[in-house]
Amino acid sequence: MTAQPEPASTTTRSPRPTLDDAPFGRIHLLATVCVLGGAALDGYVLGVIGHAVEPASAQLGLSTLGSGLLAASALIGVFVGGLFFGGVADRFGRRRVFLWNLLAFVVLSLAQLVVDSAWQLVAVRILLGLAIGVEYAVGAALLAEFVPRRPRGPLLGSIQAMWIVGFVAAFLIGSAVAPDAWRWLLASSAVPAFVVLVLRTGLPESPRWLHARGRTAEAERIVRDRIGDYAIPAVTTAEAGRVGLAELFTAGRWRQTLYAGLFWFCQVAPFFAIFTFVGPILALLDVQEGFTGDLLMNLLQLAGAGLGVWALHLLSRRAFVVSSFAVMVVGLLVIGLFPDAPGVLVVAAFGLFTLVISGASNIQFVYPSEMFETRLRTTGVGFAAAFSRVGAALATYLLPVSLDALGAHGTLLLAAVFPLVGLLASLAWAPETRRSALS
Repeated sequence: MTAQPEPASTTTRSPRPTLDDAPFGRIHLLATVCVLGGAALDGYVLGVIGHAVEPASAQLGLSTLGSGLLAASALIGVFVGGLFFGGVADRFGRRRVFLWNLLAFVVLSLAQLVVDSAWQLVAVRILLGLAIGVEYAVGAALLAEFVPRRPRGPLLGSIQAMWIVGFVAAFLIGSAVAPDAWRWLLASSAVPAFVVLVLRTGLPESPRWLHARGRTAEAERIVRDRIGDYAIPAVTTAEAGRVGLAELFTAGRWRQTLYAGLFWFCQVAPFFAIFTFVGPILALLDVQEGFTGDLLMNLLQLAGAGLGVWALHLLSRRAFVVSSFAVMVVGLLVIGLFPDAPGVLVVAAFGLFTLVISGASNIQFVYPSEMFETRLRTTGVGFAAAFSRVGAALATYLLPVSLDALGAHGTLLLAAVFPLVGLLASLAWAPETRRSALS
């Protein structure tokens, strides 16, 4: 009996799983903590000005318009920081920019202790806003590039939730600080900034970014040492010199770029304007002022942040933005169109608006990070953040004037234009990116 040859193997070696399929590990946790810590810091820096603006204005002799400029100054800086440093991080790396701007947070926070004029304080706040713009552009992009696909949406959505945690922490701390200690209140952001800076020293460069820049060996070494035997998904590569804002407005990309900024613009403009001056607005609406009323508003923001993370699980990206804009429009119209409505209805409508706008903002760092490919991600996210802050700064700057001229009801009616534009733009242009792989 002759031996029969063994049949040829019909099996082939399975391809390695990619970073998108890796289990959540220590490096992912570190990236999450570093980014979410920065988000909480951003919220804190922008939140403390709400308690400091009145005593600072009184001591430094600011007019109504000057107070609006002080409140909006950090938002002006966010515009410059997001617009410029997003491109820097795409050209020179996430980690380098991510570290240096935290050092800037520490130095600039402490600089607020020694300002002795209105324009010095405005200048420092603008520079702090520039650092926040870097966080907006780089943080979400870096986290999206590190974490696996499954937890990516909830974790990116948690960036805004942590922003609100920082914003509420600023309210609680600001309420406990005497008005004449406003300099110390503003400078207190140096403490969380230093903690986050120390944590970030242990975070490596994004392997996806290295791979996109052609630095494949470095990228694979980081993945092998810090994550395991996983492949880096193929990405579009480009030379460093080719990255720029002009690429965001090519024929196949301009609508996506415009929408990424526009929906964000329409969310943050009424948010910053209303909650920077929430005390005077509640007073003009005949809603009881004081710590209890402010605390309720902040608790609603926290509840909305949690609701928003849950809704990101439940809804598609498109359904999320469309439904949230629709509810915001209704809430503001009820208050604006019915000035003689019972107080309970006004409180309910304003509470609904607060809850929904806080939850809706969770998508701000999810959507743009999914819309742009790796080689342009921080440029695209930075542009969207910068675009959004044009509306936020303008609305915050002009809101005191609007309150004087139109009252609270007229001002909130005017504010309803922002979510209405966001609703119409979302119906026309909002893409669906929930299950898309990063390119």
